[in-house]
Amino acid sequence: MVGQLDPQQGGRGAPPPATADEPGVLPRLIGGLVPRFQALATELIDGFAEPDRCEFVSEFAEPYAARVIAIMLGIPESEWPVIARESATLGLALGVTFRENLPKIEAALARLYAYADELIADRRRTPRDDFVTRLVNASRDTDKLSEQELRDGLLLLIFGGFDTTRNQLGLAMQTFIRHPDQWRLLAERPELGGKAVEEVMRVNPTVRWVTREAVEDFTYKDLEITAGTTIHLWSESAGTDPRVFGEPSFDITAERKPHFGFGGGAHHCLGHFVARSDMSEALPLLARRLREPRILDGAEWLPDSGNTGPVRLPIGFTPAS
Repeated sequence: MVGQLDPQQGGRGAPPPATADEPGVLPRLIGGLVPRFQALATELIDGFAEPDRCEFVSEFAEPYAARVIAIMLGIPESEWPVIARESATLGLALGVTFRENLPKIEAALARLYAYADELIADRRRTPRDDFVTRLVNASRDTDKLSEQELRDGLLLLIFGGFDTTRNQLGLAMQTFIRHPDQWRLLAERPELGGKAVEEVMRVNPTVRWVTREAVEDFTYKDLEITAGTTIHLWSESAGTDPRVFGEPSFDITAERKPHFGFGGGAHHCLGHFVARSDMSEALPLLARRLREPRILDGAEWLPDSGNTGPVRLPIGFTPAS
């Protein structure tokens, strides 16, 4: 079962369904949801249990990422804990602890498939004006989506949209805490939210490497690679290569060449519009409300591997007046 989400076969960067092409459905859908993303971020910040500190993952990154996916797919936001719990477990498939967590991963995958199947069946009975219905309608044309492609596409949207966004928000906080001048700048200039997302993903991405399997023998720069070899492509290092990006720096005003945080080519991430939109709204709101953030004792992190980020991130801050 896990083989259907094998990181070597793409995972987060699976090819997009025909009806979710970038000039079409997703940009229009996400553009209309921006006010809801802003309201959600504000609601979560207002709801912090303490006025000058929070556990950033459980109080913000996790519910924000999961509820954004629920909003986008047209499912009740109250179901966000299901999305969060199963997707977080499934995300372990992309890390170095894959083997020891395999039983939990397979169980979470089965539950997410069952959840996707229920959504598909519901939209066939009662179509709505949402993204799931569009995917279901696409599956009726055999030239576009097969039944398995429909299930896989929906599951990848749920899992990929949650897990990587949750992790990337935590890594963004870590990065900005290391660069307080840039955090203050983002608070003053919220229009830099989009560039802040790109810069964070360039220097501190949740996806540290992309894994592929060689399907045939080939030679790369005098290195002989045989068919069946597992290859790790170091996307994190590529984003900070001084031959491409110059001297190491973190600057949300800089003009940069494209990074590899969303993959590329046929495996370019289907959900990049979602991630870019929701994080570019969340980060400026956080910067305006959480002044002088700092990481407190008790932070826990996933292994620094194929998919990383904080499990717990207690932070203290000065509340904005």
